[in-house]
Amino acid sequence: MLTGAKWIWEENNRSDNDWVYFRKNFKVEKEGDYILSISADTRYFLYINQNLCVLDGGLFRDAYGENSGYADKVAITDFIKAGVNVMEILVWHYGNGGRNNVPLKSAGLIFACEELALYSDSATKCLRHPCYFETDKAEPSYLYGGFNIGYNANYRINDEMLKDAVEYCWEDFGSLYERPVPLFSFSPVISAEYRKSDGRYVLKLPTALHVMAYMEVEAEGNETIEIRNDRYTVNGGPGDEMNQYAGHMTEYICQKGYNQYLNYDYMACEELHFYIPDSVSIIRLGYRICEYDTKLMGVMHTDNEEVNTLMKKCARTLKFCMRDNFMDCPDRERGQWIGDVSVQAPQIFYTLDRNAVLLLKKAIHNFISLRKGDCLVGNVPGIHSSELPSQSLNAISELGMISVYYEFTGDREILEMAFEPMVRYLRLWDMNEEGIVESRTGDWYWFDHLYNQDKIVLENTWYYMALSFAKRVGECLSRLEYHDFLTNRMASMEQKFEEHFWKGNYYGVGEIVDERANALAVLSGLAKREHYEDIKKILITTYNCTPYMEVYVSEALFKMGYTRSAFRRIMNRYMPLIQNENATLWEDFAILGTRNHAWSGGPMTLFYRYLAGVKIDCGEKVVYLCPDFTIIREQKYSMQVAGGILQVEMICEENVLQIKIDNKTPYQVRIEKINLPEGMEEDILRQLPMVF
Repeated sequence: MLTGAKWIWEENNRSDNDWVYFRKNFKVEKEGDYILSISADTRYFLYINQNLCVLDGGLFRDAYGENSGYADKVAITDFIKAGVNVMEILVWHYGNGGRNNVPLKSAGLIFACEELALYSDSATKCLRHPCYFETDKAEPSYLYGGFNIGYNANYRINDEMLKDAVEYCWEDFGSLYERPVPLFSFSPVISAEYRKSDGRYVLKLPTALHVMAYMEVEAEGNETIEIRNDRYTVNGGPGDEMNQYAGHMTEYICQKGYNQYLNYDYMACEELHFYIPDSVSIIRLGYRICEYDTKLMGVMHTDNEEVNTLMKKCARTLKFCMRDNFMDCPDRERGQWIGDVSVQAPQIFYTLDRNAVLLLKKAIHNFISLRKGDCLVGNVPGIHSSELPSQSLNAISELGMISVYYEFTGDREILEMAFEPMVRYLRLWDMNEEGIVESRTGDWYWFDHLYNQDKIVLENTWYYMALSFAKRVGECLSRLEYHDFLTNRMASMEQKFEEHFWKGNYYGVGEIVDERANALAVLSGLAKREHYEDIKKILITTYNCTPYMEVYVSEALFKMGYTRSAFRRIMNRYMPLIQNENATLWEDFAILGTRNHAWSGGPMTLFYRYLAGVKIDCGEKVVYLCPDFTIIREQKYSMQVAGGILQVEMICEENVLQIKIDNKTPYQVRIEKINLPEGMEEDILRQLPMVF
């Protein structure tokens, strides 16, 4: 992929927050399809013949093991011409790490296009960019990498300043793998209206976006402009809400006269804030959208406007939390908490295109490949990786991201990669003399934020569901060497769970009545059906959990058949988030941590799964629909299934049921069952087609 190329940089490639400009001329003698392979630590910006080709290139390390990274493949055919071409690359080396990146102390760039004999080497010209400087403002939070940007427009690059690049040793940069996800998409510069408020110019975005700020101004010279956003400081999560975490900001020093500037650092926000002195005249303020390249399909629309708002916010939250990896919150820490990804996973298949699935596959590879011995950890890649046993168990459970990925793709290769590490992780637990699981605290014995957590019951139910999925995977792959281990442990827990934890009207270990624990008892299948009425009373009256566990509590109500109670609980809990001004869903229902959080989008999964009744069978190549019209009377949505588009429109009103299904997928669509409103004649079902 990069044979013949050398890692290059300016003299001294060991400085943090280093910006280096590269230029290479090359000749094109014949037409063809040309691909440039390129990797840089940490981010790069590629121009050919002064045309922007890549905005924010590169993916954070590590890839498939320690000291490993990614190489991008860039189609450059549309940017080149016959004769001499000029390639320019600006590279920003972080040198520090965070919750989604591992730092490489050696800065470097490498590129190659064999068909054009175009390689990085000492003949490449370069210069440490004179405009960039380190600001004296407080540095961003340790939670994610990178630095504030300082840019002084009074400096210039001219040809006489350029020097030959220095070649560096391959071993400093480890192994490279082809980028498994698409390059980030970017828009043209978008001009936007703004208002002045409290000494700043506020530019409101149409929704929550990843953007790079842009401005054109006229200045007297040496004025300082600061660029921030509405998420510059963000509160910690529940239990940590008194602390604040700072994001990135930019300090721009104007040259005399006309200034044009694109800020090469994305901000995840709903507003951009420009602090501009009065002596500076604004010509234009705007931004480029720069985000993960995936498209929202037709998000579910119903006859209930509050549901519609919730679905839109779920969808926007999902996309907002995607970039190099799935992020819990791109405005505070950007960590790939693996329990959060398990909440996000079903939403991907319901509302996004296939590009999004590639990021989920990458998340699974990160989780399995970057484990610590037999320990499966979260927040990988990143320097703050840690084992939260409940989240790791979630990821490998019947409810988790690997199970969901396989359900919707049928990709056995993922199962083959994950099976052995899953079982080895499950072997880290011991069973006690009573036949239940001995607790493992890991790095953080966490099951949810906030109150009244029954951690013993929660750990046992998560563990049981992980055993169950591992057993199913082993049978699917005909890997039966661990069958007895998995089966015997499941049998022991099935036998002892009721005896050990049922307290007469709830599952627990003491006097704490935890809706989370009782919900997982239902979802795991360990709860007895005769207890459902007692469990229902708990789930409709107890509100301890955050949105992370709310999805499982509400799903347990659906699972037990209490559809109306499940719907009522979701709408009651989410109403403050539906009604607030933000385009995304908060981290909690009442405590303002982040204004968007990956774990909060669970209602989307539940409404598609139980109200639209969507189920995919990759083996049979069938999409099953079991719509429920007892609560909502109208369902419209689009999904991408196996590369094709499925559009569904169903309206149930005045004893008339209209069904329109446009199936352009390779799968058959079958309507298995329809739940009609009370009093509606079921005879109308006989007149409708059930297979599409």
